[in-house]
Amino acid sequence: MHASIDSALLAAALKSSVAPNTTPHPTLMHALVCADGDSIVIETTDSATYMRHTLPGKVHAPGMALLRVSLLRPIAAAPGEVVLRDDGRVSRGRSNFKVPAADVGAWPAERAEEWQSVGIDPETLAAAIRNVGYAADDETRITNIRGLHINNGLVWGSDGFSLSYIAVDYSGPSITIPDSHVARLAPLLNEGATVEVGAISKGIAGVVRVTSGERQLSVRLLGAEPMDIRSLVGGLAYSKHHSSIKREPLLAAVKRFMPFASILGESKAKGLPVMVLAMVDGDLYLADRAEENREVITDAVLSAGPNFRAALDPRRLISALSAVDSNVVALHAPETGKSTGSWLLYEDEGDHAANAHLIVQVNI
Repeated sequence: MHASIDSALLAAALKSSVAPNTTPHPTLMHALVCADGDSIVIETTDSATYMRHTLPGKVHAPGMALLRVSLLRPIAAAPGEVVLRDDGRVSRGRSNFKVPAADVGAWPAERAEEWQSVGIDPETLAAAIRNVGYAADDETRITNIRGLHINNGLVWGSDGFSLSYIAVDYSGPSITIPDSHVARLAPLLNEGATVEVGAISKGIAGVVRVTSGERQLSVRLLGAEPMDIRSLVGGLAYSKHHSSIKREPLLAAVKRFMPFASILGESKAKGLPVMVLAMVDGDLYLADRAEENREVITDAVLSAGPNFRAALDPRRLISALSAVDSNVVALHAPETGKSTGSWLLYEDEGDHAANAHLIVQVNI
């Protein structure tokens, strides 16, 4: 192989590389460079995820090469045309470098799949993912909620305590994206992108592929069983009546009050931030767990529901308020006397069956 590519294009491709920095399999620390026709494909993988960039270039001799990503990055950082060769000789202008080249035969090629279009607008899916505040990781104790879920007409995520969901027009195979790859996949979901799934078994997709322009990302999915989130939400204890509250003043007040909620103690429970949110005859206020510090934000109340006083983790409230795209939110407090109640928050005048955030109550 002998090919030339603009350094800016190469640098941009390597910036989104999924090659691991450390691994017991050194082949994965390389990029597969495939030169043919008038294009150069840069492919990186961690064996479960594949990122490909199809870039314009000059192909002097077609072929493939495995070149170390960590050494290609500084070469591509300076302007100019980069010349790549399969023996590891790389040059940029009058500068010459020797990049270790691995055996192409050792590359873990992606398994061939029968791809099926998901039939969902990628921008709609991207907006839904931004709206959902949680994607449980590998350390989450409840294994069947790990990742970000797209199934049963909902995009939803939970960390085992709080839950966010939004309805989408999708009835295809269940998709559970590992939380570590949500941030990689979401930016590709723009106008003109295509979303496909493969390795489908018993209605559950095993891999998702997103193609957006010259970029293509394939992610191996988690095999989580679908859950009936609507029934779960319907069984939670929260007040039937809600308060209408201005979103931005409430969000600003919670952020201001965070230092008073974060009182470190000897135990992990005491070290967690806890904030009391209370409504008393139309007056809304924030307080710490002992109510030694209090901030009144009655001006944020448009219409007050029943009186309440309950505690929550303010970080989850901030996450929910930041995700809601509305000037006014509807807030259902936990039912009085229900120690396992939850806060329900959604866009005022909206349908909480289609889009809402549930925040677990903290007992104090």
